[in-house]
Amino acid sequence: MASCKVVNILYRALPLQPVRDLLIRTHMEKCECCQAQLASRRDAEALLVKPGDAGAAEALWEMIERRAVQAVRVPEKKAAWLSWEWAAGAAAFLLVAAASFWLLRGVETGAVRADLTRPPERFEIDYINVGGAPAQAFVYQPRGSEMVFVWAGKNL
Repeated sequence: MASCKVVNILYRALPLQPVRDLLIRTHMEKCECCQAQLASRRDAEALLVKPGDAGAAEALWEMIERRAVQAVRVPEKKAAWLSWEWAAGAAAFLLVAAASFWLLRGVETGAVRADLTRPPERFEIDYINVGGAPAQAFVYQPRGSEMVFVWAGKNL
């Protein structure tokens, strides 16, 4: 039951139809409460129009014409990007972004300090050549490791 409420909230918050379709489909396949509320096959068949119930085609076109004349004025559809669904989606995105920044506020950036990047005294580079010309060397040794990385780049 609680998952049904979560699905309803997510359905209202997500404006993209393919995501909504996937959300509903996966929920209906797994939720026994929602499956119990689905219409039975007999109830669904009762809603369908059978060929004998449709009547003559002339009467159908007369009914369509009558309804078309009644619905002369069509209400204007508002712009899709102004709908509340997009606003809810943007609000959900901002909420997730704010929560991410809040959770990451205590994480240290690990500023590079000169004493941490200095190679140990036993490692020494006397000369590096790249392409037959002297090069600049960058040495890095991870903390607590015996491994040393050396990167050589051409002097410009």
